[in-house]
Amino acid sequence: MGASASVSLCVSLPELAPRCVFGVALETLREDGQMVCGIPLVLRDMVEFLNKNGMHHRGLFRLCGSVVRTRQLRQRWDSGERVDLEHDGDVPTVASLLKLFLRELPVPVVPEPQRKQLLFQVTEVNQSLRENLCCLPDDNLIILSYLIHFLSRVAAHSQSNHMPVENLATIFGPCIFQ
Repeated sequence: MGASASVSLCVSLPELAPRCVFGVALETLREDGQMVCGIPLVLRDMVEFLNKNGMHHRGLFRLCGSVVRTRQLRQRWDSGERVDLEHDGDVPTVASLLKLFLRELPVPVVPEPQRKQLLFQVTEVNQSLRENLCCLPDDNLIILSYLIHFLSRVAAHSQSNHMPVENLATIFGPCIFQ
């Protein structure tokens, strides 16, 4: 009886192990309960922090955060800890983490087949971008819409943060389209 209890405990341990959130597929994040309304919790936390604290931060997304601090916060999230960015974060580090999260998605927000199709249809067939975005998987479309709304707010404050649409496109294009 003691051996079977030991085996049972060993079998259930992997289920208790925290799952990473960086470098993880959107489907896995959803299955692990790491998404709310189609948005990864970690992404939502970073965007909310930057909405509150970063809109007027000069050079938002151009200035790199502390490499050590970025690594620490990422490790905490990946180990399943709840990170309080108001207490533990700073604008450049959270901005760096946001870009890192998007870059490390195994499949970009706009995957390669859809990216090619979007570009072809917008340039050659002259269809509207809105019509073509319907070909994205639901999770990707929700996240893309969320990011576009956030980046629009950032661009609206470009007088103080020096991040007009052109700068944001240069920084986030590779993160979203990879």
